[in-house]
Amino acid sequence: MKLLPQLRRALAPDGQPRWLWLENGRYLDWSPLLQRGDLAEIAAILHQPEAVDAFCRQAATVDGAAWPLRCPGRPPKALCLGKNFAAHAREFGAEPPEELVWFAKLPNVLIGCGETVEIPAWLNTRVDPEAELAVVIGQPLRNATPEQAEGAIAAWTLGNDVTARKQQGLDRDRGWPWLRCKNLATFGALGPGWIPADRLPDDLDLELQGRVNGQVRQRGRRADLLWPPGPALAEISRWLALEPGDVVFLGTPAGVSAIGPGDLLEVEYPGFGVLQNPVVQA
Repeated sequence: MKLLPQLRRALAPDGQPRWLWLENGRYLDWSPLLQRGDLAEIAAILHQPEAVDAFCRQAATVDGAAWPLRCPGRPPKALCLGKNFAAHAREFGAEPPEELVWFAKLPNVLIGCGETVEIPAWLNTRVDPEAELAVVIGQPLRNATPEQAEGAIAAWTLGNDVTARKQQGLDRDRGWPWLRCKNLATFGALGPGWIPADRLPDDLDLELQGRVNGQVRQRGRRADLLWPPGPALAEISRWLALEPGDVVFLGTPAGVSAIGPGDLLEVEYPGFGVLQNPVVQA
């Protein structure tokens, strides 16, 4: 499938990060047109098709194909849906939960495409990648309906919710939250770029893949989500107000397994590109 139009964040030759709109192989530099350049501003722009068109008309073309990619913005907050694929819940001996399970991924944990996932030398227990789709919120949500929540999605990208798996099990058995197992430095990736929701084909129910060293370990379709984005975001908004720039990881399919230093993690969804992250020991 052809690469969908998307906004990427890359490092320019002068060492400064730039927001680049990529469409039909052409890179347009949005950065001089932005007021703040943070993800809240980006999400608000991507939520308005006319604003996207205006920025593209004004932006200058640059030779950004070889610029290293960076995390596509730091969200005000990042949340993840747990056990949102039935097969993933069952591969750990549990039935799918009746209620939505969600938890926090701290924003300073997130890295971008091409950046390294670092496993601390002291962590000698299992670490897993979790291939996911992720969305960014484009307008405030509080006590929203599913329809309102779906309409507030500004854009989509790929994510990898890296997890210290054994520690997760230990904390779960103690009744503790999934905070430390999900939030070691670099244990979350986003990218390669944000695709505006209005640029997605209506029938885009294709296969999400999570790969390690080129081997497919995870497969899942958007239709397999137990909680689709609209109902999930609406439920979250009952408890926690969502703001422009907030990111939500939508859950991972079955097939998670251990990784280690030297591995290459990949997440792919047709049209989105590939989120790649090498694994090293810190």
